[in-house]
Amino acid sequence: MRKTITIILLITAVFVPFIAFNVLPVIGDPSSAPNTHVSDHYIEHAIDECNSPNMVTAVIVDYRAFDTMFETTVMFLAGLSVIMILANRPKKKIFAPSSLKRFRESGHPIYKTVNKDVMISIIEPVILIYAIYVLFHGEVSLGGGFQAGALIGMTYLLDVMVVKREKPIFNLPKKRAAAIAGIGPFIYALTGFISIIGGGLYLEYNKFPFPIHQAELHSIGITAVEIGVTIGVAGTIITILNALMERISFDDDIN
Repeated sequence: MRKTITIILLITAVFVPFIAFNVLPVIGDPSSAPNTHVSDHYIEHAIDECNSPNMVTAVIVDYRAFDTMFETTVMFLAGLSVIMILANRPKKKIFAPSSLKRFRESGHPIYKTVNKDVMISIIEPVILIYAIYVLFHGEVSLGGGFQAGALIGMTYLLDVMVVKREKPIFNLPKKRAAAIAGIGPFIYALTGFISIIGGGLYLEYNKFPFPIHQAELHSIGITAVEIGVTIGVAGTIITILNALMERISFDDDIN
C-alpha cells in the first residue's frame, strides 16, 4: 500500500504542473517566441554579446546559465540519491567479494585482453588530456563541461575495472567523490555571486569586478562555470560508480 501511494504521488507531482500551468509554447508554433525573435537574436548577437563563436555554448552557459546551474545541481543530487539508496546494506558482516572484485576474478574477456601497462601509460593520460582540451575548447567549438566530466568519469571507470592495483588513478571513495561533486555546483553558483559584487545581475558575466574588456569577461565567466560543470559531472559519475561497485548484489542477500 505504501508503494502504491508513493507511485500515485509521484505521478501526480509530474503531471499536475503540465495540466495546471500552460506556460510553455506549443511545439512547432510559428508564432512562439523561439520562432519569431529569440532564435534570431541568438544567431545574430551570440558572438558579440557572449564572445563565443559556439552558439550552443553561448546559449547553455551564458543566455540560460541560470537554468544550466540547476541542471548541474540535479546531477549532484542524483549522485547523493544513489548513495542513500545503495547505502542501505545489511548490518551483518558479509564476507563476500564486491562487484568489482568479482568482475576481476571472473575472467571477463575485457579484463583478460586489455594490456594494463598500455592502459596506464597511454590510454588513461590521453583521455584525461582530451578531457581538458574539450573543457577549455568548448567555448569556441564542440565540447564543454558535461563532455569533459564524462571523459574523466570514464577514465576512472577504466582504471578501477581494468587496471588491477590497490589504489586507482583517483583515490576517491564515495564520500569524497560526493564532496567533490558538490564543489562543482558551488563553483557555478559562486561565479554568479561575483557578478553581483560587480553590480550586475546573477551570472551577468560582463559585470565581473575585473579590469578587463567586457568580451573577455564573458569568456572568463563561461570558462568558470564550465569548470564547475566538469567537476560536478565527474564527481557524480565517480560517486555512482563507487556506490555500485561496493555492492555485492542489489539485495546483498548473502548468508
